Amino acid sequence: MPVPHAPRADGAERKVPATSATQTSSRARTYALCTGVPRQLACEVVAGLPRRAPLIPAPAHHEQLLLESEVFYWVLGSQRNFFEFPFGIQYVKPTADGIRLHLESNASLDSLLAGLLPGRVSVRTGDDEIHGLNGCRITARSERGIELRRLGQPTSIRLTGPSRRAFQKAEAALAERIRDHGGEASWLAGDTWTAHERRWEDERQPLPYESTWRDAA
Repeated sequence: MPVPHAPRADGAERKVPATSATQTSSRARTYALCTGVPRQLACEVVAGLPRRAPLIPAPAHHEQLLLESEVFYWVLGSQRNFFEFPFGIQYVKPTADGIRLHLESNASLDSLLAGLLPGRVSVRTGDDEIHGLNGCRITARSERGIELRRLGQPTSIRLTGPSRRAFQKAEAALAERIRDHGGEASWLAGDTWTAHERRWEDERQPLPYESTWRDAA
């Protein structure tokens, strides 16, 4: 932002420093553009940042960086419907410890959960595969969202927006759909890996697309 000038007594211009409020407003506008958050929330986030801190903090752990990249790989692959906001995500709120995805509607929730929650599914070859974020579990629930973490890793993905009932309904419908096709809702296994998840984790390296989303991270 250009720094305003004012005339001095000798006719030269004198620089007038931008006020803290002006700087905060400018940074909040940039933050809102990058994340999609409402302006008021952007102002609150920027006001709470330490001095000279970056607007978008890098994940504190490499595991979080890779999980976020994998999340958006699945978002790109599973969100095939049309929504008001890109991929049905109204805004994102990244922090050093995790990221929050605020969803626009129940419809975008149904689509996103189907792409993220891990489940064992049968493919045409007759083999089983793990679809979704292998090893991830729902570790917290609130009135407006859930938190996903990968077992044994310092990771956090929060999904918010729809009501608790909408999350419960979407999760139950997905689990039933997987079971109806002879699969297993792996995320319901609790704080342990299922045998199929562990085998998938051990045998799946390297995936054809893995280098892509690692580079994206």
